[in-house]
Amino acid sequence: MTKSSHRHTVYFTKTVQKDYDSIRDLKLKRGIDRIIDDLKQNPYQFKKLSGPFASMRSAKTFSFRVLYTIEDEKLIVLIIAIEHRRESYR
Repeated sequence: MTKSSHRHTVYFTKTVQKDYDSIRDLKLKRGIDRIIDDLKQNPYQFKKLSGPFASMRSAKTFSFRVLYTIEDEKLIVLIIAIEHRRESYR
């Protein structure tokens, strides 16, 4: 496991930005914001996926998953999906 002492920058894809902006549940939005803050500090703390999703990691908040990839050499975390857990890995 690699850890970085530098802060990563978190980006959303365009689709994720639209999904994030449309969230009306304030409790869920705070949970996602907490994950984003944690990703900035240490994006390696959450679950590494396997199989066809091996390049991604997953963080949980309530019944939702935040799926993301890490570009460590650029200190970038790219969030590629915020989905309900039953839809996340399809």
